[in-house]
Amino acid sequence: MPKNKSVNVGLIGAGRIGSFHGETVARRLVGAELIAIADPAPGAAAGLAAKLDVESSYTNVADLLAHPGLDAVIIATPARFHTNILVQAAEAGKAVFCEKPMALTLEDADRAIAAARSAGVPLQVGFNRRWDQAFSEGRAAIDVGKIGSPQLLRSLTRDPGPFGADPAKVPQWTIFYETLIHDFDTLLWLNPNARPVEVTAVADALVCPDFADKGFHDTAVVTIRFDNGSIAVAEANFCAMYGYDIRGEVFGASGMVTMGDVRRSSMTLFDNNGVSSDTWRRDTDHFVHGYTAQLASFVTAVRRGEMTEGPTGTDARNALGIALACIESLSKKAAVALK
Repeated sequence: MPKNKSVNVGLIGAGRIGSFHGETVARRLVGAELIAIADPAPGAAAGLAAKLDVESSYTNVADLLAHPGLDAVIIATPARFHTNILVQAAEAGKAVFCEKPMALTLEDADRAIAAARSAGVPLQVGFNRRWDQAFSEGRAAIDVGKIGSPQLLRSLTRDPGPFGADPAKVPQWTIFYETLIHDFDTLLWLNPNARPVEVTAVADALVCPDFADKGFHDTAVVTIRFDNGSIAVAEANFCAMYGYDIRGEVFGASGMVTMGDVRRSSMTLFDNNGVSSDTWRRDTDHFVHGYTAQLASFVTAVRRGEMTEGPTGTDARNALGIALACIESLSKKAAVALK
C-alpha cells in the first residue's frame, strides 16, 4: 500500500469500546479513515455513524466486508463472536484488529491465527497496556538489563466501583477471559523469553456473595511459575471504590520497576479535609494514549502489509492458555501444569 494512502477502516461492534475505537480512528488518528460501521442491534451502527460523520452503516458483517475500498476492520463485538468474525474478515482479505480475548478456546485461537496467516493479512489483538507509557518504559528498562533477571512479577486490575452489573448476566469466567487476560499478557510481555509452566488460581464472589454458588466470580488471585524460575501474581476485583486501579511491578536481581498509578495526575490537594488526589474512573480515560497508540500501530501494519510490533494472535493464544489453566485450577482446586 502506498505510504501516502489513507487506510480505510471498518468498525464491527458499536458498543462502549467499539464506539471509543471508532472515535479514535475518526478523530485522533492520522492516515486512517473510518468508512463503515456494522452492528446487528437496530440503529446502533447508524447512530454511531451519524455521530462520527461516517456515511455507511450496516447490520450485517458480510455487507461491511463487501464495502468498496475497505482495507481493515476493528472487531469490538462481545467476546463470543470474535473468532468467527475474525476468520470471516481474514478470508475477505481484510487486516484485523481484534479486541481481547481473540478466542475462548485454544482450538478457536488456532483457527483465527491460521485464517490470518493463510490470507496473508496482519492480525493484532487489543492488549492496550503494552502501549501505556509507564508499562512501555518498564519493558524498555527490563530489555536493557537495568533490573537484572526478573524474579517476582505482579499485575493487577481493579475495576472502579460501585459494581453495577447484574451478576446473573455476566458470562461465566469473565474475570479470567476478559479482565485478567490483560494481566496475563502483561506478565508474559514483561518476562521476555520465559515460558509459563504452572498456574494456580483461587477465586470467589466477594463483591456479590449471593452469587458465589452460581458460578460468578468477582475476585481472583493467580500465581504463575515460569521456566526461568520467576514467579508472577495476577489479581483482579470488580469493585475498587476508590477508582480504576491498574498497576504492574517487576522485581529483579539488580532492581525493580513499577508501573501504573490510580491517581489521575501528580497533583495532590491539601485542605481542611486532609490530603487527596483525583483517581481514574474509566479505562478510556486512563489509557486514552495506549488505546490510540495501538490503533496507530495497527494502521502502520496495514500499510506495510505485515506486523512489525504489537500483540499478535500467538500472544493472544498464550494469554488464553493461562486463562484456561485458571479455570482448570479452580475446578481441580490444584496447580495446573502448562504444556
